[in-house]
Amino acid sequence: MHWRSFKFTYPALITLFFGVLLHYNQSFGQADLSFVSQTDYVALHNTGLNDVWGYVDEQGNEYAIVGTEDGTSIMNVTDPSSPFEVFWLAGENSTWRDPSVHGDYAYISTEAEEGLTIINMSPLPESNVLIANLFTGDESLSWQSAHNCHVDENGLLYVFGANYGEGGVLIYDVSSMPMNPTFVGAFDNWYVHDGVAFGDTLYLAHVNDGFLSVVDISDPSSPQLMGTKTTVDSFTHNIWPSDDRQVVYTTDEVPDAFVASYDISDVNNIIELDRVQSSPGENVIPHNTFVLNDYLVTSYYADGITIHDAKYPNNLIELVTYDTYPEQTPTYDGSWGVYPFLPSGNILASDRTEGLFVLQPEYQRAAYLEGNITNQLSSTPIDNVLVTIPENTQEERSNSMGDYATGFASSGDFEVTYFKVGYESQTLDVNLLQNSVTIQDVEMIPIEPFVVNVIVEDNSGNPIQNANIKLVHPLITYEGESNGLGQETLPLFYEDLHEVYVGKWGYITYCDDLELDSGTGTLTIVLQEGYYDDFTFDFDWSISGDVSTGLWERGIPNPTDNTVMDGDFNSDCGSFAYVTGNAENIDADFDDVDDGVTTLTSPLMNLSVLYENPVILFYMDFYCNHGPGAIDDTLKITLSDGSNQIIRAIPPQNDEMSWGLEVIDPTGLDLSNIIVSFQVSDMEGNPNVTEAAIDMFMVDEYSSVFEDVFEQKVVIYPNPTQSFVTLRGYEDGEYYTLTNVAGMELEHGSLFGEASIIELQNYGSGIYFITIGANQLKFTKL
Repeated sequence: MHWRSFKFTYPALITLFFGVLLHYNQSFGQADLSFVSQTDYVALHNTGLNDVWGYVDEQGNEYAIVGTEDGTSIMNVTDPSSPFEVFWLAGENSTWRDPSVHGDYAYISTEAEEGLTIINMSPLPESNVLIANLFTGDESLSWQSAHNCHVDENGLLYVFGANYGEGGVLIYDVSSMPMNPTFVGAFDNWYVHDGVAFGDTLYLAHVNDGFLSVVDISDPSSPQLMGTKTTVDSFTHNIWPSDDRQVVYTTDEVPDAFVASYDISDVNNIIELDRVQSSPGENVIPHNTFVLNDYLVTSYYADGITIHDAKYPNNLIELVTYDTYPEQTPTYDGSWGVYPFLPSGNILASDRTEGLFVLQPEYQRAAYLEGNITNQLSSTPIDNVLVTIPENTQEERSNSMGDYATGFASSGDFEVTYFKVGYESQTLDVNLLQNSVTIQDVEMIPIEPFVVNVIVEDNSGNPIQNANIKLVHPLITYEGESNGLGQETLPLFYEDLHEVYVGKWGYITYCDDLELDSGTGTLTIVLQEGYYDDFTFDFDWSISGDVSTGLWERGIPNPTDNTVMDGDFNSDCGSFAYVTGNAENIDADFDDVDDGVTTLTSPLMNLSVLYENPVILFYMDFYCNHGPGAIDDTLKITLSDGSNQIIRAIPPQNDEMSWGLEVIDPTGLDLSNIIVSFQVSDMEGNPNVTEAAIDMFMVDEYSSVFEDVFEQKVVIYPNPTQSFVTLRGYEDGEYYTLTNVAGMELEHGSLFGEASIIELQNYGSGIYFITIGANQLKFTKL
């Protein structure tokens, strides 16, 4: 029987070769993934790698089909310790080159405009003179580039993300004429980034749209959508089904994203079963996952290659990793592709900079822990209980029925902690055995809460209605709103230090760290009138625009490569800011401002009542690496009273974003009717990365604080203040003194960095002065 009689790239072959081996090994030892060899493609062809696939010739020799940035390489890996290249086909430079194999033919897609490369590998191993062909469709349906491709066991070629239509799926028959595909049909509802077909079903990943789809291809000339499901992080990069086709596994290609499992037994109601991360909290990005005998083998960029036990799809457990990449970066560096289906069992891994790796796996089942969690007093199930095993980095939580599932890669004695806010934490000892499910049910005891009554009033003791209240404990955040009496009652669980935030538009937001316990009783917060917003609360700024991506949004800024800063302005309350397009992705060109304008507009301000000579100030930055054409992309800041405007237009700039102070004088406008807007544009004609950010918006007196600000002298704010002041505009190392109204020196020191905070908790209410060189700054502590 010839090797070619089998489908070498699919799990049917693997079942034959590994069924007995896995059955024999699964009860012994721990899973392993060991190094066999590495091929340096920088030395070989001065190029980086993309994806990888496998091939087996008639004599059983194994090969890696390696997509590189500058062509396609075929590497003989029969002796995995000594790979050698048998064929090289140069191509146009491209970040993407993805191979797939059917029979003796390799199909390689690329986003370079050279179509689909088809290589006849049947002469191997006797000859390495291989014929290649470039395919770009036919006269009626032509295209020049495609993101990815796949060929199924029926000889149907699926081209994904071609520059045709929506970039969906183009289906070709290669069974009869492998070098000259025949068009069969298309599924072009949405852009498709990646996919795979088994039998009469096509499984698709729609990356930008953020969902997976399942498509009936029993008639490939007329594919029919059966179901869709938004994935965990809404950036669905790849998809692969379980061997029984009842579950699919996906990756979302964003930092700290998940490999997730979904039950597709009812395609009209696809249900998430579980999600798992590699290196949680370190911003590592998953790329491609594949299923082999209920194991997940995943290329995981900076974390290399991971193997998870997926015997129970609702309980994915990491078994072992091999890190191909020497650094740890939240980027697309590291392992791009992985191929686990070679008959030898060896795994091929393509690392973008480090080359081709051959790894030897040892697959072993995990030790599983399951159970049900209930309230000890009522016997009702408790959801969202955090279940942790210190040796397991994953966070597992109970579902709505109180059920949980977790485990570890190997047998052993473990301490398992069960925690949920409002309940006493429990830590229990448990013995886990590999390939065995241990059941541990838990009853949790609820904590009796204590009550704190928050009263919000103005400086005259009048109640402030509809003030936002937020109490932040490390374990829980409580939020409320004051009633007509200025009061809100909040039940708290933990006698501890809390971050207290209270605010309302037209008042200066209060923030402080306060010890709250059962003896606190009533907490009275006095808000000073004034316009201030550090975006701790949503004070109804309006957002409008026609952009395709990058609308203004309020949130904790997510950093991107060389553009958006990591975090909000650090001298205000909380951690929120307004950012254009704040999706979690390090790619600067993802969710930036594109194809139009987006405008952020403040609520109305009556400055005539509270201020004599107001100035408007805020922290911001704007990034735009504008193209060579006429400049039409700006950040436009507009002050308006409904009839007249003051406009400041900031042109494109491409320095990495950082918080900088901006001050605008509204003189000449009707101060009783002021709004401020921030409009960011990215018009057609110059493809740009465009982002903006705004934080710590406030109004202050020009005469007392900002008389020299336009000459870039020292600035102090907020004024008045409750607990601290921030200084800016001094020379690095300048000396300051703090004195009271009687001239008594209270403290002194040197100032360094862009901004310095002077804490005032130890000083009472009153007027104070800070002297820096020739500058004497007056402020009031409330």
